[in-house]
Amino acid sequence: MRIGDQDGNAGKGEGMNEALVIHHDLGEVVVVPAGKVNKTRLKKMIRATLDQYAEEGRVAADTVHIAARQRHGVDYQTPGYYLRLYRQRADLTQAALAEKVEALQHHLSEMEHNKRPIGKAMAKKLAQVLDCDYRKFL
Repeated sequence: MRIGDQDGNAGKGEGMNEALVIHHDLGEVVVVPAGKVNKTRLKKMIRATLDQYAEEGRVAADTVHIAARQRHGVDYQTPGYYLRLYRQRADLTQAALAEKVEALQHHLSEMEHNKRPIGKAMAKKLAQVLDCDYRKFL
């Protein structure tokens, strides 16, 4: 059963598991509550979230890449750049990562600084530990 009209007003005789339909400029949202909820309040919360999302300022990807390229210079989007990025995302030190992939810490440092190539076998070990695509390191 469809609950709510074009204005988002709740209909009469609503049941516990009936779908709520929220119409918004971003699209139509259909929610089936798992239990007893205040449907009017739920609709207001969803609408407020959609409004907030619609009002957020967006930054073009080109702008982000230009800023990152200026910050990182020639190392931007190199295998070493990605190795450091994914290592930091995993909250690992070079020493901790080296231990996990059975490599020397200074070798990882050289890889991050693009002074040592990352072979396919090492890329696969790193990717497994760092939960990413190994091809980023090649």
